[in-house]
Amino acid sequence: MSTFPPPPNYRFERKFTLDEVDRSWILQQVKLHPSFFQPIFHPRQINNIYLDTPDYKFYEDNIHGIANRKKVRIRWYGDTFGKVLKPKLEYKLKNNLLGDKWTFDLAPFEIKPGFSLDQLPSIFSQSNLPPDITEDLRTLSPSLLNSYQRTYFLSANKKYRLTFDEELSYYGFDKPNSHFSFKRTQPHHFIVELKYSPEDDKGANQIAKKFRYRLDKSSKYVDGVELTRF
Repeated sequence: MSTFPPPPNYRFERKFTLDEVDRSWILQQVKLHPSFFQPIFHPRQINNIYLDTPDYKFYEDNIHGIANRKKVRIRWYGDTFGKVLKPKLEYKLKNNLLGDKWTFDLAPFEIKPGFSLDQLPSIFSQSNLPPDITEDLRTLSPSLLNSYQRTYFLSANKKYRLTFDEELSYYGFDKPNSHFSFKRTQPHHFIVELKYSPEDDKGANQIAKKFRYRLDKSSKYVDGVELTRF
């Protein structure tokens, strides 16, 4: 029996963006929240190579508010450049505020001077990907590299997870040479995201009201494309 596609595993994702505010003020809001959010894991750097269609359909779907949309990315943790030992291919599926994710292991690779994005098909072929995914990847090409620092929190009742993203960097894609080139940053831009299961949606409104943040539909992928492509 085929295990692909996997059964849906949706969760709610509410995103709040903050600009030109003090980082310590944001973390103080988390610390003093009545849901008693506590840090979990160690903060870590997240890196993504995004893939899109030649006409940037995934980007366009996002900015036009298409309810059912997706993102495709290669994700790894740690240094952006150097050996990537445990990369993952992720299909991020969205249905309004509900999100699901399909994750697949990829063969290790290394991003070093002279690394060409033309090497990605070879990396995919070395990975044990479902045939449908392999076929879909043939229609996509790299569109963006981004990285950011993420800190994780969990509520005392363990139903709500909070992430705090900062130090966002984006690398444009030099298509004629198949290399990532110039870099753009958002040094005073922060993103807080609240994530939880659909059955816990009722309590999420009370949690969100306690934050003096702006609920937003912005996307790091959209921001990165607009900073590097236009």
